[in-house]
Amino acid sequence: MRIRYVNQAGDRVAGALREFVRLESAGGIVLMAAAVVALIFANTRAEGLYQTFLDTPVEIRIGPFKLAKPLILLINDGLMAVFFFLVGLEIKREVLEGELSNRAQIALPAFAAAGV
Repeated sequence: MRIRYVNQAGDRVAGALREFVRLESAGGIVLMAAAVVALIFANTRAEGLYQTFLDTPVEIRIGPFKLAKPLILLINDGLMAVFFFLVGLEIKREVLEGELSNRAQIALPAFAAAGV
């Protein structure tokens, strides 16, 4: 009887997680939550733990190729490149077929991006 209850609870959690992932705003929510957690860790007594985590050596090996860097460098170099690539793809999609597809709607964001 107990095993059935645990399975039902696990199924409910898995279902809720699937529904959350289907949300269009799920990525933004996860990003904001991670930023809040990082700010809390960086500005409390856990700052040393946070720095230790960022300084953790990470090594990727594929045959003779070896990439060994601290985690912070992999985040800055790798994940930020992927982030800006995805932002560029999203902007392109909006300009080609989204809300920024006509000149009247693109004027304000374009001037704001240029800093005019």
